[in-house]
Amino acid sequence: MQCLAGALGECVAAGEATSTDLFSDAIALWLGLHGLAHQRAVTRAFPWPKDIAERIIGALAHLNDA
Repeated sequence: MQCLAGALGECVAAGEATSTDLFSDAIALWLGLHGLAHQRAVTRAFPWPKDIAERIIGALAHLNDA
């Protein structure tokens, strides 16, 4: 989790993200991507948007332009 929080911190330092709670946002991102991976594995016929991962990552990591 520290690795993911560190990566988010680097995004904040570069002006690419607005997170103010790196650890909590890292947990949210981890859980969001875990949920996406699970759902894609069990609901293969669902019409997933092509950019769904980017939408989840952008929103949960507080990325600019998300």
